[in-house]
Amino acid sequence: MKKTIVMYVLVLVLIGMFSGFAQAASDTKLIIVSLVNQDPDPAIAGDTVEVRIGVENRGGVPAEDLVLEFVPQYPFIAVTGENNVKKVGTLSAYQYDADMKIIKFKVRVDRDATAGQYEMKIKEYEEGNTAVSSTRSINIEVKSKESAEIIHIDKTTLIPGKETSLKFTINNVGSASLRDLTFSWVNEDNIVLPVGSDNTKYVKYIDVGDSAELDYQVIADSNAEAGLYKLDLTLVYDDPASDTEKEINTIAGVYIGGGTDFDIAFSETSSGQTSFTIANIGSNPASSVSVIVPQQEGWTVSGSNSMIIGNLNTGDYTVASFELQSSQSGMDATGQQKNMTQEELMAQRTQTQGYLKIQIAYTDTMGERKLVEKEVSMNSQNLVGTTTDSEATTTQATMANFRGRGMVQQKSFFSMYKWYIMVLAVLVVFGSAFWKYRKEKLLDPTFKFKDVFKIKTIFKKKNKAR
Repeated sequence: MKKTIVMYVLVLVLIGMFSGFAQAASDTKLIIVSLVNQDPDPAIAGDTVEVRIGVENRGGVPAEDLVLEFVPQYPFIAVTGENNVKKVGTLSAYQYDADMKIIKFKVRVDRDATAGQYEMKIKEYEEGNTAVSSTRSINIEVKSKESAEIIHIDKTTLIPGKETSLKFTINNVGSASLRDLTFSWVNEDNIVLPVGSDNTKYVKYIDVGDSAELDYQVIADSNAEAGLYKLDLTLVYDDPASDTEKEINTIAGVYIGGGTDFDIAFSETSSGQTSFTIANIGSNPASSVSVIVPQQEGWTVSGSNSMIIGNLNTGDYTVASFELQSSQSGMDATGQQKNMTQEELMAQRTQTQGYLKIQIAYTDTMGERKLVEKEVSMNSQNLVGTTTDSEATTTQATMANFRGRGMVQQKSFFSMYKWYIMVLAVLVVFGSAFWKYRKEKLLDPTFKFKDVFKIKTIFKKKNKAR
């Protein structure tokens, strides 16, 4: 019985409280601010989001000149050009649910925001009376932004026919980690191709701010013309914000061509000119090629020290000649032979039988002027104008050799033409005999040609004539 009385009293108290609350609500305005929806949902770090807010009046008194204002607070940032103060106007008594008013705010989410729920602050007050206001909080869900970019290719120039390392760098520039990335590239002309692997590589994970380097070994076609070639790049990775694959397609350029290399060799010395053979042994043509003998110790050039030889394609060669002399003559300023020590003679012999520096200036396929320097093995004894002590001895030996070669040449001449000499001798003998036959025939009609070779008969004829 007592329990029943207690329950009855409690019910009466609750009814009284509810009636008091309802009476209070009917005598004032009751503003409710809530999130209706957002686009996108969830919001993406670094992007803008449109937030739709519902405004209701559950009180019995109208709310006039109502204003809502967005209060920027991390991670939500005001968007330039957007109005952060929105006029709601008048809300009638008990205007809620289907009759609520919808107010839209467009804000930006900080790019460094991590995934989670954040409070968006909204201030509510009557227009012109900001001193009396209340701040409401609305929860907005935020997702980190996945973003990758192919930011770097380490090689921009490839040499035709030469295997080259080509490195691509992928950067994670978003605010969330990247997973299960697939990278590939292709040259539609098939001028540039990978070697030792296909054109696709996989990356499992790239953390925020990190990067991944993908190495390829590539070769450009040895017959490719110099120029810029396009590479089509594709990157595919998972986007957890949308549960879909995101694909990035972009292009990059590589230049095929560039510089080349040369080989120089001593050719000959003739008529005071020393000649060198210059060959283009590289993979690219060279334009406006000039050969230069720079100033250097031990060598002098009479006349011009440079020579223009024009263009040289791959595998081509030509000859450049200079009036080159060794400046190590072994003479002093008065023209007298120097008294040189053994060390000086050895140093002189090393220099005169050393190397000559030659420079090649040319324009590569990219239009850049380049200079290549080479060293050519030289022996100054073969050059004009060299008069060292050691060479004087060598010259005497050479002259003796020339005399010996002259004798050999004479002997070789007789051996080569001996049959012609013998035939000529026979013709001379028979010519003389025929002339004698005609002469004797005039004196003696009975004289015969064979009698020309009979010495006794001739002498008899002569004695008889006397």
